[in-house]
Amino acid sequence: MYNPIIFGYIAIFFSIIYRIPQIKKIYALKKGGDISKKTYMLHNMSYIFFLIYLFQKTERDYLLIFYEMFGILQNSTIVILKMHYKRLDKKQKQENNTKIEV
Repeated sequence: MYNPIIFGYIAIFFSIIYRIPQIKKIYALKKGGDISKKTYMLHNMSYIFFLIYLFQKTERDYLLIFYEMFGILQNSTIVILKMHYKRLDKKQKQENNTKIEV
């Protein structure tokens, strides 16, 4: 029996895995300077407003709700890693400058 929902599950699968290489790269290189934080924040805003829309509907689409929530989690992870490694890099540079000055 043909069930078109399988295409939704396939789409969710690819939507979930496409950010994983970016997260792994930031983690491995310990930097995310070439990543646009604004892009991911704007993307999260679209997810949030779409979630609001989905929760207003009488019929819940749990597949889309899961996708939106997982997207927010992944985008937030990317932004947090970027900010974390930027802070560490800045701290290291300050420590190196302090050592040179002494």
